[in-house]
Parts: sequence; structure tokens; C-alpha cells
Amino acid sequence: MNPRGVALPMVVGLVGGLVGACRPAGTTATLPASATPSGPLPPSRAVTGETLDVVVPLLHGGSVTTTALRGKVVVLELVDAEHVDAAGYVDYQRLQDERPDDVAVLLVSLDPEGWTDTTLPFVLGWDPQGALATRLRAARLPTVIVLDRDGRVVHQYGGERARSQEHALAAARAQFGG
Repeated sequence: MNPRGVALPMVVGLVGGLVGACRPAGTTATLPASATPSGPLPPSRAVTGETLDVVVPLLHGGSVTTTALRGKVVVLELVDAEHVDAAGYVDYQRLQDERPDDVAVLLVSLDPEGWTDTTLPFVLGWDPQGALATRLRAARLPTVIVLDRDGRVVHQYGGERARSQEHALAAARAQFGG
């Protein structure tokens, strides 16, 4: 969980507390089992196969839309300073070098200070208010979403990077038949 996000269990607990505070003394409020998560939260609200149309605010002003990137495989990563992984970005660079005309890597910083390293060879987004993360309902950082050339979600993960990033890169490469 990041400082700007609120995990679902916290929201459920808060709502339950508020409901309980509005009840007469001596009664308790319980939420139905369907209102509490039974497993890990999904990385975002994006659904595999869904076309994702979002606006990504850029570090130096302006924005780019995922719609404008149709025709390219897009790797969209939401991250904060705590979860920046320079070693992981080497893998993104390798993917981009393999298919320079076919891949767009967008890294979006959620930190108020933005990017400390602006020499990264990717499209650098900056979302200090967390509007994009909120729209996507990103549950954990980093959140990575891979889009195919038509803008459809083909893979996503949130949290632990190691094996998850391997799967995301494999999903991106699979869009090229390899």
C-alpha cells in the first residue's frame, strides 16, 4: 500500500466502524462475507482483454494517452520512490531495444518530487496526486499493466517484482510471437 492509496480491508473496516457508530448501543454491525476480500486484491481494476484508455500525465508537462500508442505493445508501470528498481528497468530497456518501433514503456512516478533520474530511456509520467492510480484502482506498487497493440490488457501484476516482471516481459514478447 502506498501513502496515497487505501487498501480495501482498511476501507471495509472503516465503513464497518462508521456503521457501528450509527447503531444504538448494544448492537453490532457485521458486513456480509461478500463485502470482505477472501484473497489477495487484484493489481488494478483493469480486466484482461479489456481495452484500456487512460491519460498519462508526463513529467515535463502535457500527457499521452494509451489510445495514441495503439499499434505498439505498451508496458505501463505505476511506481513510487520506494519501489523503483533500476535493475528491473534494464529488462525494459532490453525489450525496447529489441523492438524500438513496436514497444512503448511508460513509467509513472506517484511521488511529489517526481523522478530523480530523468535520464531513463522511457516515457516518464508524473502523477503526484495519484489520479491515474486511483482511476486504475492500483492495489499495490509497483503496478504493471501490459497492453497489446490494440490497447487490450494482456497481463498485469502488482507488488513483488521478481517473477512477476518475468511474466510481464514474457507477455509483452508474446505479442510478437516470441
